[in-house]
Amino acid sequence: MTSVFAPTLFLHISCGLAACVVGLAPIFTRKGSRLHRLSGRVFAVLMATLLACAWLMTALHFSPYFLALSATATMALFSGLRVLGRKRPDLRRADRAKALDWIVTLGVVGVGLWVLVLVVTGQTGDRAAVSAALAYGALAYGGWDLWRFARPTDWPFSPNLWNYEHLTKMLGAYGGALSAFSGNFLTFLPTPWSQLWPTVLFQTVTMIWIAVLIMGRRRALAVT
Repeated sequence: MTSVFAPTLFLHISCGLAACVVGLAPIFTRKGSRLHRLSGRVFAVLMATLLACAWLMTALHFSPYFLALSATATMALFSGLRVLGRKRPDLRRADRAKALDWIVTLGVVGVGLWVLVLVVTGQTGDRAAVSAALAYGALAYGGWDLWRFARPTDWPFSPNLWNYEHLTKMLGAYGGALSAFSGNFLTFLPTPWSQLWPTVLFQTVTMIWIAVLIMGRRRALAVT
């Protein structure tokens, strides 16, 4: 078991550090540009490898915190990428959720509920606050997606909703990687804020960014 865990941990950390650096490119490059798409793909591969390692390590050495972090980051990355193929469910049935979307989302919701049970029963130790926050994050992402899967053209659907979802979830995935980095390397910060500040930061940035996009589109429509 140790012979598997050590190289897996090394790969996990390496991909995590690389993702923290590479993930800045899709954020700051022009959306839809070649560099944005290329850096986004590299970030997605790094995150997918990181998460595969995280799930394996969680199976080898169980930790509710790492389980919740893996579930939330997996949901954010998976859904943030899959929504690119579900842009217009109102026009194309092929753009609606597939079986894979339902399976992964229901699985993550189940993990989120399990972690909350572990928090309530005192099985998460000194990471109860962070574990609970991550579990609520998994349930929020999962609950939103289940509603969108079941009622793809109902509120709050709009032709641009996929863009807001992609932005929210990919920033959430990047925030997850940064949370893990901060919790392990920025140890001078007090707990649990050493792990929570990226979540607070990127949730705030996401809300402001989406508000700016919505106002920009409204102004463009008003002009036309």
